[in-house]
Amino acid sequence: MIRHLTSAFAAIALMTGCLSPANAGQYDCSVVYDEFDSFMNKNFLVKPEGFVSTVQGKLSRDDYNTKQKGKLLLGPNRQGMGVAIVHTNKNTRGKFLFTWGGRGDQRGSPLMILRDVTLFGRVEDGFRPKKYREIRVSSSQTVDLDTGRPTQGESADIRYNAVDAKTIYIEAINGAKLSFPMETMCK
Repeated sequence: MIRHLTSAFAAIALMTGCLSPANAGQYDCSVVYDEFDSFMNKNFLVKPEGFVSTVQGKLSRDDYNTKQKGKLLLGPNRQGMGVAIVHTNKNTRGKFLFTWGGRGDQRGSPLMILRDVTLFGRVEDGFRPKKYREIRVSSSQTVDLDTGRPTQGESADIRYNAVDAKTIYIEAINGAKLSFPMETMCK
């Protein structure tokens, strides 16, 4: 009900000229509350670089801090988190938030925390979504996003690597692909 009222008020405001439309392709930026939620568009999940500039394959914490942090419109409970779009090695597509926090190992490397992981077996029609609220990963661990579990096998999609307590990054492995959006769709 509230969504319909909000849409109706936005439509009336646009028709009367009170607001100018702010569109980013198929996204209406005048009503975006959390851009991460908007990343469910199937075309975006298949080819995010067609919508915004991206970094492919690997992202360090320093690159996140200088290139991605604060660029996307995220809700208050997601502020300070990174965003990744994934194509797993089992051909599922989806998205997740990530951050580094706490003390994960004896060298002082923080844990990598994946949040709101959402994957689709067939992104074209939204078939069989899988969702994981949170996955915690220690330094030098790999994760199979299709199962939501750390693993050392060939099914792993991503690796969290900590060269030392300061030099850390997340990367795609075993044929999986990661894209990190570096700008908002609402430019």
